[in-house]
Order: sequence, then C-alpha cells, then structure tokens
Amino acid sequence: MIVNIDPFMGDAAEGDRCVSLVRSYFPHALIFRPEEPDFASAVARVWSATRAPRVLHLEDDWLALEDITPEQVEPLLVDDAKAVTFMTATKHTRSLPYQVTRRIVKGPEGEAMDLLVNAFSTSPGVFEGTFLRQAAALMLPKLDPEKQFFRQINPELEAHALPWRCMFLRGVHSRMLIEDTGRAMRDEQGIVKSYENGISLWRKAGEAAGE
Repeated sequence: MIVNIDPFMGDAAEGDRCVSLVRSYFPHALIFRPEEPDFASAVARVWSATRAPRVLHLEDDWLALEDITPEQVEPLLVDDAKAVTFMTATKHTRSLPYQVTRRIVKGPEGEAMDLLVNAFSTSPGVFEGTFLRQAAALMLPKLDPEKQFFRQINPELEAHALPWRCMFLRGVHSRMLIEDTGRAMRDEQGIVKSYENGISLWRKAGEAAGE
C-alpha cells in the first residue's frame, strides 16, 4: 500500500488521523505527506513508487457497491488493454467496452472531423504496472492527472497512452460498480469543482478565480 496525503481541506491533525487509519489496516504502508497539495504530483508520486505488475489506483471519495476480484479484472488486461476502470454513473461508454473521448480535428481538406480517441481514468481501477510507471514519469505537475491522458495538454503522455485502451468493468448485480461520494461532500460544503486551462480547481461557491 502506497498512500499520498495532501494538506488539502484539512489541518495537520486530520492528516495524522489519516495516517493512523491507514496504519490500522496496512502497518507497513509507504506514506507521503507533501507540504503543498497538487493532484497530479500526488498521482505521479505514488505511481512512481510502485513495483507490482498490476496496480490498483483509488482515491478517498469512492465507495465500492459490491466485491471486486482479480478474477474479474485480469481477463480484461489482454492485447492492447493497459487499464481497467470501474463503472460509475458519470462514465459514458458510447456502447463500447473501453473508454474513449471525442476529439474534433481538421481533415485533409480543412473539414472538421469528429473522432473518438482512447482515454484513461484515474478514478478507481487497475493498471498494468509498467504502463503506469511510464505514465507517471511523463505526467506534468498542476495539470489534471486524468485529463493529461487525452485533452491535448501533455503531448508526450498522450503519445504514450493513446495507442492503448482502458477497459470498463461493470458490476455483477447492476451496471454501476462504484459510487462517487465526493460529489455529495462538495454539495454539502458548498464547493464547486471546475476545469480551467488544464487544471482542476476546487473553490467555495461564489469565489472568483484566483481567490
């Protein structure tokens, strides 16, 4: 277990309680506590520290709706698949078994072409270890870690990732396998998340950019 605890929306005492919680389950966990919060740096930091051929990436605001087993995941990590992402209500499959995003490009005659390109998620899922560590080495600080894979803001990471696929894993009892609890928390706390110039920002509702 490798954990990053950013000083974000909490004080040092709350960080200490996070450490105690982690240690109660994983006494020998490697825990990073950087002085400044940065989502992309947190992801790159823990990914770079891994050594396993398969890596489960998760964050603190997700709830599994049923058991998830290696036997469900491993058959999907074949051929050109380098990751398996767990299905949630916000994912759009476009009737495909793997994740894609739309991209508008110019054709040879200057015409607009609507393409689907491969995309990856940093929401809970399992990654092929070598792919994940190479991605960590290419990830840029400050920029949203997930959107760096496909939003044309990190060309080197895109070149590494776009030939490969991120497969969807659906639930056995329903389509959804995990639930995002962070959205409810943001609503309760009056926090708005936005995406601006490649960066994901969290601010109190009504605050102007930069406050």
